Amino acid sequence: MKIVSLIRSAILSKLDMTPPGREDLRVGDKLVGRVIEVKSNRKALIDFGRFRALAELEFPVKKGEVINVKVIEKGVPLRLSLNGVRPVSTGGAKKTITLGEFPSKNLLEELRSQIKDPLYSPDSINKGKSVPLEVKNAIIKINSHFQPIDISKNMSQLSSQLKTLTEESGIFYEKKIEKIIGTLLQSKKNIVSKEINQTPELKNVINKDLKPNLLILRDFLDGKDFMSKISGTKNLEGIRNTVEKLLTEILARQNDTGFRPIKSESIQVYTYLLPLKEVEQDARIRIYYPKKNRSKDGFRVSLLLIMDQIGQIRTDFFLIEKNLDISFFVSEGNIKKCLDDYLEDLRESLNDHFNNLAVRVVVSEKKIDEFEFEDLIPLSSGLIDVKV
Repeated sequence: MKIVSLIRSAILSKLDMTPPGREDLRVGDKLVGRVIEVKSNRKALIDFGRFRALAELEFPVKKGEVINVKVIEKGVPLRLSLNGVRPVSTGGAKKTITLGEFPSKNLLEELRSQIKDPLYSPDSINKGKSVPLEVKNAIIKINSHFQPIDISKNMSQLSSQLKTLTEESGIFYEKKIEKIIGTLLQSKKNIVSKEINQTPELKNVINKDLKPNLLILRDFLDGKDFMSKISGTKNLEGIRNTVEKLLTEILARQNDTGFRPIKSESIQVYTYLLPLKEVEQDARIRIYYPKKNRSKDGFRVSLLLIMDQIGQIRTDFFLIEKNLDISFFVSEGNIKKCLDDYLEDLRESLNDHFNNLAVRVVVSEKKIDEFEFEDLIPLSSGLIDVKV
C-alpha cells in the first residue's frame, strides 16, 4: 500500500536583493502586512516589510493584526481590499485558523500550467539570447522544488524531496542565514563581510532555498525591455504575478509565524501542500515546530491524504525521546479493517529505529475535520521528529 511507503519515508528520512518599494506597486497587487497604528475613518498605518504606508481599508482592523490585501487604488492613502479569507478569532478559546497550506492549491495549479512555458525549460532558456547563469539556475530550482512526489520511489528519494518542500520553502530563509552568520562570527572574530559572502555554507542556502531563487527570477522578469526580446516565451506577466504571489505567501507565514500565537505556547505551526504524482488529489503535511530553547520537546506532525477509493486519512505522529506513537484516523470501519492489514508490515520496518512503537487505527471523522483547526494548546514532550 503506497500510503505506508509515504509515511515510512516521512519518518526515516542569489543574491541579497532588495524587493521593490511602494513606487513599484500596481492595482491588483497582493500584499501581506501588519497593522502598526489604527487611525480614524478606516485608515491605518501598515508595515508591508518592504515599506510602510497609510492605507484606507474596506474592513475594520486591529493594531498588530496581520492582513492579506489587494491594491484597488494607488495614491495616498493606498486603497486596499481584503484578499481571500480573513483569519477568524474564536474569542478566549485557543482554537485558531491558520493561513492554510503552502503553496495554496490554486497557486500550485497556476504554476504547473505555466511551467510548460519555454521560460521554465533549461534547455531553451539560452536560445538566441544570453541569460544570466544565476537566472537559469533559479528557474531550475523553482521547477524542481514543485515537482510532484512519486511515492513509488525509494525512501531515501522521498525523504529528500519532502525535506526540500518543507525546509527549503523560503519560510526559514532569513533564519538560516542569520544562524550561519552568527556561527561564523563566533568562530572567526576577524572575518569580514566579503569572506562571509563567499563561505560554502551561505552559498549553499542561497542556491537551494526557494525564496532567493524567486527573488532572482522576479528581478529578471522586471527587466521587460530585455525579456521582450526573447522569443518563445508566453504570458510573462502571468509568470511574474505567480512568482510575486509565491513570495507574498512566504512573507505571510514569516509575519504570522504559522498562526496567531498565545504567549504561553511553545510551538509554531505550518501546513505544506505535497503535490503527488500518481493521484489527482494532493496531500497536506502539518508540522508543529518547537520555538527557541524547546528543541528537547521534539516535533509533532500531522499528515492528511485524500485517497481515490477510501477518502481522507489523517495520520498523527508523536515522539518522546525514542518512543514513537502513530495514529491513523479514518472515516469508516471498513477502511480501518483495510489499514489494519498493513500495520504489522509498518511496525516491522520501524521497530529497529525506536525503543517503543505504538501504531493504531481509529475511526473518527471529527479528527479528520479538525486537521486545519486544531486546539493549539502548549505541547509538552510528546512530539515527532520528522526526518524530512
